[in-house]
Amino acid sequence: MATKKDLIEAQGFSRRRLLSAFTSGAPGGKELEPAKPLRAVTAGIALTIMVLLGGLFYGLLRPGLPQGWENNRLIVATDTGARYVTSKGELHPVINTASARLLIPSNEFSVIRTDRDTLKKIPVGATVGIVGAPDDLPAASSLRNTGWTACVDGSDGVAVSIGGSSVQAAAAGAGAVVRRGDDLFVIAGGLRHAVPAASADAVLRAVGLGTARPQTVDGRWLNLFAPGSSFAPLDLGALGVAIPGSDLSSGDVVHVQGAADDDRYLITADGKAAPLSPLAYQLYLLGSGANAGAVRDVPPAQLAALPTGPAAGGSDWPTASLAPLANGASSCALLGKDGRTVLASTTSSLPDDRKTPAVRVGTGALVQVGSGSTAMHMLIDGSGTAYAISGGTDAVQRLGYASKDVGRAADAWIQFFPAGPALSSEAAGRTPTAASGG
Repeated sequence: MATKKDLIEAQGFSRRRLLSAFTSGAPGGKELEPAKPLRAVTAGIALTIMVLLGGLFYGLLRPGLPQGWENNRLIVATDTGARYVTSKGELHPVINTASARLLIPSNEFSVIRTDRDTLKKIPVGATVGIVGAPDDLPAASSLRNTGWTACVDGSDGVAVSIGGSSVQAAAAGAGAVVRRGDDLFVIAGGLRHAVPAASADAVLRAVGLGTARPQTVDGRWLNLFAPGSSFAPLDLGALGVAIPGSDLSSGDVVHVQGAADDDRYLITADGKAAPLSPLAYQLYLLGSGANAGAVRDVPPAQLAALPTGPAAGGSDWPTASLAPLANGASSCALLGKDGRTVLASTTSSLPDDRKTPAVRVGTGALVQVGSGSTAMHMLIDGSGTAYAISGGTDAVQRLGYASKDVGRAADAWIQFFPAGPALSSEAAGRTPTAASGG
């Protein structure tokens, strides 16, 4: 058993070791580092950030409804595909995209994507929409408002195309001869010129198209071109009327010395010198000019006293003789940027199926047809269906387009496209029935 002396010595030894530890450091010479006071704070901040990010990630996976959802919003339930337009805190199922857009002002339209569970406590109203309205509206950047083509090759039907066509506008001075029933026409530029049956062969030779083979067309294709003056023998009327102060008479064809060979004038009964183009001259030779004698070559002074009259013949006649399209080429109508339709052609084979216009995938068109009080906007979707838009510029904007996105086309073009239902905000707000649409 330890004595009291032993206990005192042991206690002294322990005291000396403790003092040595404080003055000499830890065993092995390694100092103990003091604890960092900010370590706990940093850990707390990191934990807070992780909680916030976790909440945000959960919110993205299961979104709620943002402020202002109660009116003029298109809500899509991503897990079911159901679509709703909101009004006064109610959900109205809407049957297609076009109807949804027509119901919402353009400056308020936005899409909210959520899931079915988020919507289950919200009251559901009546289903709305226009039966047959497009569900896939062409993007503004994909509109093809020019370059439409309508081609014929003499067989049944018209091959109509929007986008992707290789058809080129005919060269200046080209012409095509077409037949609708018993009626014959020359297409030149953007005009159709009727040719009288009684003198058809002579007229076609006179205008340079004597060798052109007429292609059979229907009235829809012919109406794509604006009507022009008929190509017919040019009859002056009164011939041989003396012109005071000169030795000229009405019906005379004169050429001013020093001018180009085809620079001619026709002297009219009222004493005027009417410019006579090469084409008009050929048609004059078929009419009154057949008995007018040869062209008179006169000095400029002889015409100095005569005023210049309107050009002889049709004011819209080409000035020079026309050239036929290439052999085997199909005659086409081409919609230009200014809304005018001009003659075009192609040597490519036309499709056999011509019942429905071909619209390039992913494209469409938005054009105004008519003018003034009869003007109407027409939307053509990727299926080749044409929809009349009621409501003017506001309806166009609701569908996601601006005024600059609208092209121009003649009414006649729309006849080739199957008609869809009219698009209007009023119709979009109605409950569809079995008799709706069309």
